[in-house]
Amino acid sequence: MRPTSSRVLRGALTAAAAAALLGTATTAPAQAASGYDRCSWGQLCVFSDPLGKGQMLVVKGSMLNLGAWDNRISSYVNYSDWPVCFNLAPGLDPRQGGAHEYAGRGSFDESATPELDNAISSLDLGPEADWFCEGESRYATYGWENGPKHRPAAPTALDAFGDLNGDGYTDLVSRNKFGQLWTSHAANSPGHDRLVGSGWNSMTLLTRHGDHNGDGKEDLYARDKSGTLWFYPGRGDGAFGTRIRVGGGWNSMRDLAAAGDLTGDGRADLLAADTSGTLWTYPGNGKGVFGARKKVGGGWKSMNELVGAGDMNTDRRADLVARDTAGKLWFYPGNGKGTFGARRLIGKSGWNSLTELAGVGDVTGDGRPDLVAHVPSSHGLRVYPGTGAADGGLRAPKEFAGLPSDALAL
Repeated sequence: MRPTSSRVLRGALTAAAAAALLGTATTAPAQAASGYDRCSWGQLCVFSDPLGKGQMLVVKGSMLNLGAWDNRISSYVNYSDWPVCFNLAPGLDPRQGGAHEYAGRGSFDESATPELDNAISSLDLGPEADWFCEGESRYATYGWENGPKHRPAAPTALDAFGDLNGDGYTDLVSRNKFGQLWTSHAANSPGHDRLVGSGWNSMTLLTRHGDHNGDGKEDLYARDKSGTLWFYPGRGDGAFGTRIRVGGGWNSMRDLAAAGDLTGDGRADLLAADTSGTLWTYPGNGKGVFGARKKVGGGWKSMNELVGAGDMNTDRRADLVARDTAGKLWFYPGNGKGTFGARRLIGKSGWNSLTELAGVGDVTGDGRPDLVAHVPSSHGLRVYPGTGAADGGLRAPKEFAGLPSDALAL
């Protein structure tokens, strides 16, 4: 159990400036000096031998992989302002174990965690390192008590979205500040949380909602910095197959939302709001790409978040939830023709305090799609259960998963 004093210290440290993502500098083995005192004040240093002896590495920030220092760290001294989390696995994966350390020094072979001696493969240095160490993580993790519930069988494809591995539970996709993309599964799921890959910080928008190529598996779209949109077909196991290029020029879009079948032809579609405030429907062709777009309407500059949340009013048509710049939440009922009926207010204020909103299907197991919101202040995700009512309204939320404040969830 983590001591109470560490929680207090962690809170103070979180207010400090964030550490650089990566970057290290090595020094040659000491010639004149040896021991911990070789490390300058304000630095974290690790050593190849106990008691600060042997080769020394000066750590500038979090390291997903230690390279030549993998499984070589035997002792450390932390003179920095931040906590450090040492992980046994690469990629800051907490599932194999680790330990958090604060200001001080020590040799792992004489510590409470001797299993870390010459066994560390990644480390996290920064104001949030203590939050996401050992059993906690830098990807979305479901709570044991408030995790997603098993869904009833979906009556139509319109209801079958958000489940990446076909086990009947909502799954999450999250990208952390290191550019890692993870998929997360419920505690009762036979699936395991997995690292999909790294380098996803090259993508400026990501969105998912159901099956877009007709194989019955959940897919993903991502736009890169050059404006190219890519289709990532789901494999049905929480990962994705070889990507397909949809097209270029998508930097003209402020937001994208995979929203299910908006046009009533049985194929999943895409919504896109451009920089001028026009909203477009891109009808899917059943192969992951799209036909000629259809204009929905103008005036969408006032919206800063679009969510394809599913059939929220139980009329068998895909709907849209949107948040405006004033922090209000609106429900747009789909008409089955690629556009929407008259909107309804379902959230009066305060929604701008939530950094992302996502539609991941039925989280609560009642057969109705729900809305998920990222709450950075609590490092968590809330679920707002759908009511299925004609106004697309939501019930009171509860927190059901943890997520770092600097991560994206969908």
